[in-house]
Amino acid sequence: MTNVWKSATFVTDVRLENFKKMRLRILTPVLFFSILLFSGCAEEKPPSVMPVTTDSELALEFYETGMVAYDQIKLGLARHNLNLAVEQDPNFFMAYFWMYFMSSHDSKKVVEKAFQSDIQHNPGEEQIRLALKYLIEGQDEKVVEHLQNLVDLYPSDPQAHKILYIIQYHFLKDTDAAIISTKRAISECPDYPLAYNQLGYAYMELEQYEDAEKAFDKYIQLAPSLANPFDSKGDYFMAIKQFGKAYDSYMKAFENDSGFVVSKKKAMKARMLQEKAAL
Repeated sequence: MTNVWKSATFVTDVRLENFKKMRLRILTPVLFFSILLFSGCAEEKPPSVMPVTTDSELALEFYETGMVAYDQIKLGLARHNLNLAVEQDPNFFMAYFWMYFMSSHDSKKVVEKAFQSDIQHNPGEEQIRLALKYLIEGQDEKVVEHLQNLVDLYPSDPQAHKILYIIQYHFLKDTDAAIISTKRAISECPDYPLAYNQLGYAYMELEQYEDAEKAFDKYIQLAPSLANPFDSKGDYFMAIKQFGKAYDSYMKAFENDSGFVVSKKKAMKARMLQEKAAL
């Protein structure tokens, strides 16, 4: 097996070139956002990106475009591309890892394939493998320990941070810890849009709505052409019962991407609640 190690100085150019090759195969994500995704750290500190191990350049392309789709909350497209990645390379550990995050009924099978992956892991992948092992076993402290190691190895890689705060928030249900981890991610990579989305929802859960709004507004500022930032801001307006503003935000999401049908459905609900409140 070959480790696809990429120098931090040219990783963005290589990945964008791979991304262009995939334009005819998948729905084209927004180019500007893909630049932010893979170079989300401050310009004066070039990112040190965790490599992924695969023996297939095509599998790597599917993986990377799948991760772009994941960060745009296009989960169907993300799952599709990750499946294509493992078809090209059945030993692609990182593809299986993210497939587990997006799986439901077949998550057990995905984990089994991840652990059966016959590769020599690089240091970052080894930390993720151990974290996944302890996550399955319910050893939460061990999970966080190994993901903290991952972040320490690649502090300038927004993807490394993302794994930590997503697991803390969605799997371990530790909102306070997720906020701390997300804030560290933002301090290291202030131009990475998705971290602000995570931060906004964490603050909303704690009913810290002023902080939530600031986070969502920054998300919109960094990715104004995408749908999800406006969908998230719509959720914020719904939480504070500003249904008219929620309707407008949801419709803006749908206008940005007609594939976000869920945003249009939310808009209709917001309009209904607005009309009911006016009675």
